[in-house]
Amino acid sequence: MPALPSSAFTPRPLGSPPAVYLASAACADAEQLAQQLAHYLAQCNRASPPAFVLQACSLAQLTASPMAELPAAFLARHDAVLLLAPPMRDSASGADPAQTLLMQARLHLVAQGQAFQLLFSQGHRLEQEALAALCNWFPEAPGLQALRTALRQANPGARARWNCEKCSDPDCELRLFQGLITPSAS
Repeated sequence: MPALPSSAFTPRPLGSPPAVYLASAACADAEQLAQQLAHYLAQCNRASPPAFVLQACSLAQLTASPMAELPAAFLARHDAVLLLAPPMRDSASGADPAQTLLMQARLHLVAQGQAFQLLFSQGHRLEQEALAALCNWFPEAPGLQALRTALRQANPGARARWNCEKCSDPDCELRLFQGLITPSAS
């Protein structure tokens, strides 16, 4: 799956399936995951039209300003975004540019009110996390029915429990960390 040209970020015709943007610091990582997901989905469902279209892009493409090559509002409300978190580096080596790009992308998406999920895993676990996110976003997608059933059986009542570790709200994280470092009045 090649990197997205800027024309891929133009509004799609009405009636076309929503897009799932896979974004990572290096577009090649997002392309690799998109290929893995497309392969899985092709094996599961050959008869129905696709419920969504996978698009790989870099974090820089995702947060491009209106004056850059991409329009700011290329995402439709029904589109989904999966952000691939880069592996954490040693903090002693200074600021990590990939982590900075990730934070900018998260802030950009929150400011636009765009749904997204942050994926922290690597390897096979990353593919499983992405598929689980797609099951939540597209509950009627025919290619995901078997996986959705397996996830429900493995975690009955999983939707009833809140899991802060998987939260993708930067404002919530900021409040949490500020609360930890601010001395409480006793």
